[in-house]
Amino acid sequence: MRILELFEAVAKTPVVFYGGRFQPMHKGHYGVYKHLSEKFGANNVFIATMFGKKQQQAHTVGDYTTDPFTFQEKADIISTMYKIPKDHIVETMPYRPDLTKVGRDPATNYVVLALGDKETARLKIGNVIQEYNKNILPEPSVNPETGQERAYKYIVPSQAGGINA
Repeated sequence: MRILELFEAVAKTPVVFYGGRFQPMHKGHYGVYKHLSEKFGANNVFIATMFGKKQQQAHTVGDYTTDPFTFQEKADIISTMYKIPKDHIVETMPYRPDLTKVGRDPATNYVVLALGDKETARLKIGNVIQEYNKNILPEPSVNPETGQERAYKYIVPSQAGGINA
C-alpha cells in the first residue's frame, strides 16, 4: 500500500469509455476495443456513443449524410459484427460519461477516457482531466465530499496498418 492511500480517497477500479460516433464501427475501432479490453479487462470497457438532438433533427428531415445510424442501429451493428455485449454499448456523452448507466459507483471507480491521436487536443489537461499512466493514484470519478469530477485520458496506440481510431 502506498502511504498516500492512507490519507486520500483512491478509486480501485477503472471504468474505460471509448467514445465516438461509430458511423459505423470499423476494424480499427474494434482493434482499439480489443486493446482496451486486454489492458483494463473486458468487464471494465464500454463503448460510449450518442444519437443527439442534432442527429435526430437531421433524420426528421431525411438527412442521413453525416450520421446515418441511430444509437440502437449502431448498438446492433457493433454487437452483431464484433460480438461486443450490448450492455457494454452505452448511450452517454463520450467525453463526460455517466457511470451510473453502466452500474458503477462514481465514488469508488475512476473514469478513463480512451482517445485516438486526433481527439487528444479536444480534452486539455486541467482540474477535471488528468493524464493516465500506470503509476497514478486514481481519484474517484466524483469526490463524494466536494462533488469534484475527475477523469483520466488514455491515448490509444495506432492499430495495425497505421489505422487511428
